[in-house]
Amino acid sequence: MVGGILSMTVKQYKKEYAVLVGLATVLCILFFTLDTLEEAIASVMLITEKSGVDTRYFVAVMKVVGVAYITQFGAEILRDGGEGAIALKVELAGKVFILGLTLPIITEFLEVCVNALSAV
Repeated sequence: MVGGILSMTVKQYKKEYAVLVGLATVLCILFFTLDTLEEAIASVMLITEKSGVDTRYFVAVMKVVGVAYITQFGAEILRDGGEGAIALKVELAGKVFILGLTLPIITEFLEVCVNALSAV
């Protein structure tokens, strides 16, 4: 709340400083939530290991979620700074990167489907 109010106040005088205040606020929020995020990831990893599911799927999903959050965060900062065109390019790059992360899983899934169909 304090960061938002401070950003709005600074924006009246210097818009470029308001973006920096917003960025600093977000970094502070992320810093304070890292412990909770770490605990959540550890819990899900434990459940994944106990269930017998291959942990590389979980790791891939976590990477995709991380890329999505970072991409959205970067694009919003660019939009706040008045760089909407660059924000769109950042979002496109994030989507391409996510596609690259998921291609091995998609390929493996398709191989399983082809093997199942050829066995019939």
